[in-house]
Amino acid sequence: MRSLQPFHKILITLFISSILLSLFVCLYPPIQGEPAFLMLYIPIFFVCYFVFAVPLQLLFSLKPKVFHPLYLAAYFLIATIVMLFIIDGIKSPVAVPLIIVSSLIYWVCDSLFYQRMHEKNT
Repeated sequence: MRSLQPFHKILITLFISSILLSLFVCLYPPIQGEPAFLMLYIPIFFVCYFVFAVPLQLLFSLKPKVFHPLYLAAYFLIATIVMLFIIDGIKSPVAVPLIIVSSLIYWVCDSLFYQRMHEKNT
């Protein structure tokens, strides 16, 4: 049971981060996505976070530190690389806020739900 707990915490981090980023996309005035698309945004952001952020999260759990600025910088760098090379670059005026907010959301959720648990156990 103890080995399933970290995976459980990763899933909580992924779901909450995906929901918060989807809400940001729906409510941020320059993007103003349709609320009906919220159910579409959540799985898309879940997969993106799973593919790009979870490997970093697992690496950071080797030496867990809650709200460490280096972790935020790493999430920011990965979000920038994903936006530049995989999505559409930084041509859109909403790209920079999306990079910043997606990094901040995952960093906060990671610190609250995952790193804090590992920090207490070490």
